[in-house]
Amino acid sequence: MKNLLFAALSLVSGFSKDQEHSDIKNLEIQKNNEFIISGEYAKVNNFYGINVTNTGTEDYFYSFSLDDFGKVYKSGHEITFNDLREGDKLKITYDGSVSLVYPPKLNHVTKVEVVDN
Repeated sequence: MKNLLFAALSLVSGFSKDQEHSDIKNLEIQKNNEFIISGEYAKVNNFYGINVTNTGTEDYFYSFSLDDFGKVYKSGHEITFNDLREGDKLKITYDGSVSLVYPPKLNHVTKVEVVDN
């Protein structure tokens, strides 16, 4: 568990908006003080969250929940959080911070978008 938390902390603290890493794919993109991370909706150890792969190092798993005014979209239409299914490809917009819990949690999620493969 310590290794997972250390890896998550290293991942989050190692990337800032001032650094560019063109060799890292599918990690996160900052836009207007919001961060977007992509991955697959999955269940790991009885937690639902986003499984991020192709980071150039390891795979990472983050749990998340929507802010009070957060929205979930699929094909441009708003859906409910309960409509998400394991295996859905997601783009999650959040504030860039991650809580140091197990599993690491994306904070202040404002938008979840189901995207096509």
